[in-house]
Amino acid sequence: MRLLEGVGVAPLTPMSADGMKIEYGAISNYVDFLVEKGVNGMFVLGTTGEGTSLCVSERKKALEAFIKANDDRVTIISHCGAAVFEDIIDLLKHSKACGAHAAAVVTPFFFKHSQDELFAFYDAIATEMGEYPLYIYNIPSLTKNWISVDVLKRLHQKHPWVVGVKDSSGDFVYALSVIQNLPGTFNTVVGCDAAYSAVLMNGGKACVSGPGAVFPEFFVKVRDAVRAGKYDEAFKAQKSLTKLTMAIGNGANIPYMKAVLEKRGLRMGGVRMPLKLSTREEIEGLDRELFKVMAEVGIQF
Repeated sequence: MRLLEGVGVAPLTPMSADGMKIEYGAISNYVDFLVEKGVNGMFVLGTTGEGTSLCVSERKKALEAFIKANDDRVTIISHCGAAVFEDIIDLLKHSKACGAHAAAVVTPFFFKHSQDELFAFYDAIATEMGEYPLYIYNIPSLTKNWISVDVLKRLHQKHPWVVGVKDSSGDFVYALSVIQNLPGTFNTVVGCDAAYSAVLMNGGKACVSGPGAVFPEFFVKVRDAVRAGKYDEAFKAQKSLTKLTMAIGNGANIPYMKAVLEKRGLRMGGVRMPLKLSTREEIEGLDRELFKVMAEVGIQF
C-alpha cells in the first residue's frame, strides 16, 4: 500500500483556451514540474482539477495521462467522486486498473445527508472495491455534508482499506480530533494550507493543496523542516506559504491559478463552464498583490 505523506498537491487540469477540451499533451510537462519541485504526491481531478465538471470518459483519459507522465515517481491519488453512484464505482475500478496508488471519493453533494446515510454510502463503496485504498474527501463548504469523526472511525474499523481522510473543512480542531481518535493506520491529510505545519507536527501525514500545485516550494520547505525537527524554520516557511496561498485566492480562484501557472511557463488554458476566465483587469489587480508577496517571501516565477 502506497499512501500520501509529506507534500501532496491537487494539480489543475490543462484545457483549451475555451475550456471545452482537455489538453492531455500538456499534462506531462506539468507533472515533471511538480515532481522536480519535490512534491510527494498528486490528488488528481479533485476540486482544483475540476474533476466533477468533466465527463467520465474525460476523467479516465486525464487520469491515464497523469499516471503515464508520473511514471511511478510520486504517489497518485485519483479523485472519483461524482453525483451518480454507478459513475463512482466505474471511476474507482478504472483507477485501480490503470495503476493509481489509491483513490478518493468526496462526500455526496446537493442533498443534505445524515451521518447514517454517509456511513452507508461509503460502506457500499468499500464493500464493492475491496482491498483498494480509499480516502474520504471532506469539504463541507462545497458539499453541505460534513462527515463525523465517529463515522470515519466506524468505516476504518469495518474496512481497513478506508485508509484516510482528505479534510478540507479548514477546522483545525476537527483535523486534530481525527488524528487523536483514529489509529495510526489512518492517514489524515489536510486541505487547509494555513494548518499544514501544525497538522504535521501533531501527527497528520500530509497536505493536499491546490495552491501547492502552483507554488510547491514552501510546502516542501515546511515538510523538510518538520522532518528535521527544525520547527522555527517550519513556522517561517509556513508564513511564506500562507501569504502565497492567500495571494492566489486560497485555492478558490481556479482561473487565476491557471494564469499564474502560465507565468511559470506551463500551458494551462481555460476553465470548464460555468467557471470563467478572469478579465485582464482582474488579473492585473491580482498580479499586483501577488508580485508584492513574491518579492516579500523571495520567490520568482
